[in-house]
This record gives sequence, structure tokens and C-alpha cells, in this order.
Amino acid sequence: MNKLVEIEKQELRSDLTQFGPGDTVKVFFRIHEGKKEKVQAFQGICIKMKGSGSNRSFTLRKISQGVGIERIFPLHSPVIDKIEVVRYGKVRRAKLYYLREKVGKKRQVKERILSKKEKAAKKTTKVEDRETKQAAEVPAEEPQLETPSDEPAIKDPAKEDQNGKPVSGPRGVEEG
Repeated sequence: MNKLVEIEKQELRSDLTQFGPGDTVKVFFRIHEGKKEKVQAFQGICIKMKGSGSNRSFTLRKISQGVGIERIFPLHSPVIDKIEVVRYGKVRRAKLYYLREKVGKKRQVKERILSKKEKAAKKTTKVEDRETKQAAEVPAEEPQLETPSDEPAIKDPAKEDQNGKPVSGPRGVEEG
């Protein structure tokens, strides 16, 4: 039994980003059309995660031209090229089957805003993954902004009357 577990551990992929039910995910997977192979994207809400180990799979649901489409992907499949998390959802259930009956805005899931610690953890894992594939890129320095002067950068002609005096509000009350 231990040999089977060891073989399964070798098949697990560590380069995929972590996500869960309620997250909007974009999956890039390879498909074969005749002799050609191309990468196609499928974006939808993850409504369930199922299984464990190499048998782990997830179901994505999207609405295309008014018709609901669900697709099941094996998580550790070599067919999956990469997975991007578009937005994180704030849900309190593991299986979101109730989204199948919802229509319009009720179908939306609230967005979960990541804390600074979670963002830093996500960035470090992505940088570590990039380092294993290739050398990490160093971000360029941001350009320094000029110091603000007393005069506004853009003058609004609507805020001045014909004599050049500043005017406040729609009724032309002078500023003092």
C-alpha cells in the first residue's frame, strides 16, 4: 500500500495555484484537433472540489449564451496547462449547487478581499514556482512623481467665468 501512495505523490502537481469553491477560475487546457494541439481557456465559478490526492477534481460552471455549462477537470491532469484565479469568492459552503437555479445578479458570489499577509503568501509561492521553472524577474523601479506645486496641473475652464475669476458650484458663487 505504501508503494501505491509513493507513486501517487510523484504524479501530484505543485505548480498550480490554490483555489476553492466560490472562486472564479480560468483554466487553460490542451486539446487535440486532428494533428494539431492548442491551448483553450474555460472560465467559470468553481462550484465543487471532490476527491483527494491524484483523484482530486473540480467542477466549473459558466453561463454561455443563456445556457449553463458545467465542466469537470481533474486537478493533477497533465492536460491542464495552467490555472489562474480571476477573483476569490466569499462562500460558506463546500458545494455550491444552489447557483444552478439562480438567475441574473443573484447568481453572483461576493468577493473575498485578501489581507496583506495572504497577498504576500500568494506572491511568494508564485515567485518560488517561477524560480523552479526559470530565473525570477526583478521588478523595475517605479518612476518618481514630481512634487506638487501650488497651481493645479489641469485647469478646468468650467470653474472660471469670462473674466478669469474662479467660480464655485453650478450657480456661480464666488470662492472667497
